[in-house]
Formats: sequence, C-alpha cells, structure tokens
Amino acid sequence: MKYPLLSVRSGLLLLLTGILPLLAPAQGTCLLVPVPLAQRVQQAALVVEARVVSQQPEQAAGHIVTRSTLDVFKVFRGQLPAGPLSLLTVGGTLGTQREIASGTLQLQVGQQGIFMLEADPTQPGELRAYAGPQGFIRYDLASLTASEPFGRYDNIQNSLYNAVIASAGTTYQELEPNSSLSGAASQRATRRQTNALQAVPPTISGFSPASVTAGTSTSTSSSSTGVLTITGSGFGAARGTGYVQFPNADDGGTSYTQPLASDYLSWTDTQIVVRVPSESASGNTTGTGQFQVALDNTGTLVATSPSALTVTYALINVNSSGTTYRVHLIGTDGMGGYTLQYASSFPAVAKPAFEQALTSWHCQTGMNRTMSATPAPSDVAARDGVNVVRFAGSAELGTGVLGVTYSYYSSCTGSSTNFRLDETDYSYTPVPIPANPNATPPTPAYNWHYDPSTQPGFQEYDFPSVALHEQGHGEQLTHIISSTGVMNYAIANGQAKRTLDGPTDIAGGKDVIAYSTSIAPAQLCTSTAFTPSTAGCPLPVVLTAFTARYQPNQGTLVSWTTASEQQSAAFIVESQDDQPGSAWQPVVRVAAAGTTPSLHQYSARDARPLAGTRAYRLRQLDLDGHVAFSPEVMIAGVATELVAYPNPAAGTVHLSGPLATGATAQVRLLDATGRCLATRRAPAGQAAFDLPLAGVPAGLYLLEWTGGPSPCHLPLEVTE
Repeated sequence: MKYPLLSVRSGLLLLLTGILPLLAPAQGTCLLVPVPLAQRVQQAALVVEARVVSQQPEQAAGHIVTRSTLDVFKVFRGQLPAGPLSLLTVGGTLGTQREIASGTLQLQVGQQGIFMLEADPTQPGELRAYAGPQGFIRYDLASLTASEPFGRYDNIQNSLYNAVIASAGTTYQELEPNSSLSGAASQRATRRQTNALQAVPPTISGFSPASVTAGTSTSTSSSSTGVLTITGSGFGAARGTGYVQFPNADDGGTSYTQPLASDYLSWTDTQIVVRVPSESASGNTTGTGQFQVALDNTGTLVATSPSALTVTYALINVNSSGTTYRVHLIGTDGMGGYTLQYASSFPAVAKPAFEQALTSWHCQTGMNRTMSATPAPSDVAARDGVNVVRFAGSAELGTGVLGVTYSYYSSCTGSSTNFRLDETDYSYTPVPIPANPNATPPTPAYNWHYDPSTQPGFQEYDFPSVALHEQGHGEQLTHIISSTGVMNYAIANGQAKRTLDGPTDIAGGKDVIAYSTSIAPAQLCTSTAFTPSTAGCPLPVVLTAFTARYQPNQGTLVSWTTASEQQSAAFIVESQDDQPGSAWQPVVRVAAAGTTPSLHQYSARDARPLAGTRAYRLRQLDLDGHVAFSPEVMIAGVATELVAYPNPAAGTVHLSGPLATGATAQVRLLDATGRCLATRRAPAGQAAFDLPLAGVPAGLYLLEWTGGPSPCHLPLEVTE
C-alpha cells in the first residue's frame, strides 16, 4: 500500500522529472520527493519490464518482508542475475502477524510494469526498488497506460518505452514476448470494433450515498457509511469480468483502484452494491472523485458517474488471505495506550514539532499516545515492543524517501478473528534532498523546516505537517483527496498543513477509537484495553464572560469573551421565552476564531422586542461537531409602547406591548375601513405573543392593542 503525502508545484515537477510524456498534474506521495526518471534509470543497477508471478512473506531484520518473483520480458539496463529474479518489499503477512509500512513499494501478484532495481544495503545479496515506490511504473492493461507516484503515461509502448530508452541511452533487449500486453492491445482493438457495431455502453444514473467512508465496511465489519449503491442500466445480469474503479487517493486520482472481489455485494443489470475499499486490488485507497463502471477487463465499455463521490475519511485495513479486517488499538503501556521513545538519532530541533502533532491527535481524537522521558534502548525500527521515533539514512529508507511509518499487527482468534495494533515506529531521513548538479536539469537542495511557529520556505519540507500526517497513519488512517484534510495525499514543498480537519481527520480518528473500544480485551488477547484519553488537554473554549442586555427599540445585545479557543467553529446564540411550552430557538450564528490562545470578544443582537423575561445561552460548536453550552442568563423587559416584529410581516408577527397589573392583553388587526381581519387575546399576565396572519391579504393595516394604561396603535404592513 502506498501512502502519498508530499508533492511539488507543477512547474517544479516537470523540471524534476524531465519527462515529456508525463501528463498528470503535480502530485505527491507520502514522504517522497520526486526523483527524475533519468536519475532512476541511470542509478538503478537493473531496469526491466516484468510481471509479478509469485510472492512469499519472510522474516528479515525485525520486519516482515515480501519476496516478489518476477517474470522478465525486457531488459532496458543492466545484467540479469543467474536464477529467478526477485526483489524484497517491506510489509506483508506471516502467520498471525502483519506489517504495513508507509512510503514503501507494495506489489501484488499479476501486476506488471517497469522495475528499476538496486542492491538492498540492508539485505546483502538482495534487490529492492530504487527510490521506493518511484522504482516501479505500473501498467494498466485495460487502458494500456502506465502510472507512477508522480504521474501517468498515456501509452505504454510509445511514450513510456521512449522515455525509458532515452533515459537509458540504449534500446531494450527482449527476452520473451509480453503476451499479456500485446494480447490486451489486440483484444482492446477488437472489442472496440465489436462494441462500435453491437454493444451498448452502460449508464450510471445515480449513486447513494453521496458521501462515504473507505475501509469502514469490510469482510468482517459492516458499516452503511462504507457501502455504495450504484444505479443505472446496462451493467449486465452478473459481474463477470466487469468492475467498479474509484479514483486512487494515493496519487490524487491520477489513476484508478478497484475493490477486491469480496467487496462486491451484489451486481444486476440496473444496480451494483459495493464496499468502498481502503485495501483494494492494487493495494491503494479510494479517494474523492468520479468513479467508473466497466463491463469487462478491456476497459472499452465504461460508464463514468455523473458527479463526484466524496470520501470523507479512509481507515487502514488488514488483508489476510483475501479477507479484510478493521484494526483495533490496544493498551500496551499499562496506561491504556502506546508510549513512544526517541532514539539517539532523533534531533532535539525536531522534537517540538513531533510533540505538537502528538498533542493534536491526543486532544482532538482521544488518541492515548505519549512520549517517554526515557530514550529508546536501541536506534532501530523493528518489531521489538518499542515504539521508536528516529532518523535513518537514505541507505535504509531509499532515495527520495523522507520517512516511513511502520505499523505492526497481530491477529487473535477466539469467537472471531480480530487484528490489533501492537506497535508503531517512525523513521525519517535527516537530509531530505541534497542538491544534484549532475542531473538534467540540475536539481536544488531541500531541507526540513522544523519550527512550528513559522512557515516553511519554498526549498523546505514542513516537518510539523509531515509529523502530523504520519501520526495519522499511526492512528490507522490512510489517504484521502481533500483540500482541508491533513490526511490528504499531498502537500507541496513550502506549504504547511498543521491543523486537523474536523469532518475528515478528527472524525476518522474518533471512528478508529470507537471501534477499538467496541469489544472486550479478551477478544484481542490482551488484558489491557485501549482507553481514550484527553488528559492534560486545554478546554476547547475558555469562556470568561457572557452577558445579555435589553435596549428598548433596539433589541437584546448579547456579548461574550473567550480567553482561548481550540478548534472552535461557531457560536450559536439561542433564546427561550418565559412561556409555557417554549423551546430553545437559534437566534444568530457567529463564526468562531478557530484555534487561538488570545482573548476574543464577540457580540450579536436579537432585534425582537421583549416584554416579560427571556433566557439566552450559547451553543458552542467545534470543528469536529462537538457541542457545548454556556450558562444561561435571564433578562427582563417592560414594554412602554406597542412593538411588532418583523414589520413588514408575512405569516406571523411577534407583538409585545404595555400591560397593566392584572389586565389581559388583546390585539386586533384593522383594515382601512375599520374592519377587523384578525384578533387574539393573550393569556392573563402575558405581554408578548404571536399573531397569525394566515389569510390576511397583502396591504397596510392598523394594530390595536388593549390591556395597558391606554389603547396603543401601530401601522403594520403585511406581505404575501
């Protein structure tokens, strides 16, 4: 599974890649920096076109790795070793254990494309992809296109081959025909001709719901928010080789990703019901955008949704033998959560940013994750029971890889199988990108920006933003396509995104925590359950003053002051009249300051007249939807004249007027001839009430009020 985060701006991307056929806009991949194709080809020891024919998980240096054996079709550069060609990728499932590493290449059996390989310095005698996920350009045989983390090639045999040949400086050596590629091209051409004469493409007329979550509905856990119903026509009576494909959140929708076979819940000619996956057939995550329905694997009969599907957040899933599982957090530190430790390699200058990110997730989602004052016993990322935070060199992480988050899982089987998160490790490279004057064109150097109180420069990557994003992976969130979410797949160099978004990041984190506490600890083979915590966190809003004052002929002025705010979205002034059956009603909404440590003053006016007493309160709304209420204040008003609100009025008018002790108020609505069109008598002692205007024609009228020391009159305009 790939985890895109960082990108470059469009002009810089083209500069760095130097690839004319790269048609996609600037996009980024999780803790990756673009490495030009020419550099990848020239620095790789071996460049081949191949297909993954088999995979085998193994244990190596404290990690689960997956050995992918390749069937090679073409050699663009280098010499093939004797025997089968294979490479190692970090992550996989071995027995009851599973490991996922962000920012690393993940492959599936049957995938094919261009592999750029180098000797693995951490595993003598083994090969790995050069520059991590950028070391593989994946083929899409249905469309005959290819994609990589930073772009897409519109034609494999033309634009991609030509670009690789130009970078290698020589043509390729063909070892065996790529029959699946040539067959796909022939089948696609034949099917196009047939379809043009006979077939009718499908049509998507609608889908429900419009907003979904990815990875919340799995083979073992159902959620209506994670299931999509697609309606239309011409889908076929059964799925066959047809499929649904969603925008790939890991590259911003440049390519598509398809659900697993088990995710299709039903398929008829007019309706498809499918889970929205975060663990897909290609190992990628579903993102926001227009999706497609294809009738067969040639990709020639395709329907595109009439509008975009919104994916609000996505959760990491574990795929074990074709069955997908949601993940439970557990308590591993005796305090109901996880304790992290700095390794000796982690610089002091990076700690404030990392801990600020830790506080954000802790206080806004309840993630029970703390830093220990005790250094880690070793400076290594491995399944060893230590949640380490460290810096590692490019020899370990790979060229262009800024960091990796390792998540280690184990399964527990009792009445059902559940996966739990045992440990997370965070590794970053100390030097993001050195200058490369030998590249064509030369590339500049980039550095980390550590200070969370200032903004990064254009030649810096913002470590506070990266730390916040990667800790989201540690909380088991994966990528979305969102302009506001921290878990968005991309952020540019020179940009900062340091505030968790309520509907996406915070809602997703709280979903993980709620799911984690939904079953007994024994079902997770532990005696310590995960315990959400916001200990030590400031209150979302510190309210220091709240007052209301009635001013005749002006209404009620409501004022309040906050000493500080944390993720505050809005204040809603509410009122309740002192009448039987009266409910709290919203009066006005005032935007809040968001997150600020400074004093802020607010005011709002309720223009309605007041006779008698009325209560006011504040409904404070956080960005994550949390609601809190202020204390109530009561005010009293004594009417000295008749007041109508609103004026002009339609449907109903609110009245208040003077009332003598022991008297009963009554109002009449008179037209120009003195004819009474509406009247109402208030309960004894009540000096404010509503007069219905239903059936009263538009025009000018006179209100007559009795019950005070003397009758009162007031003109009223009624509108339709």
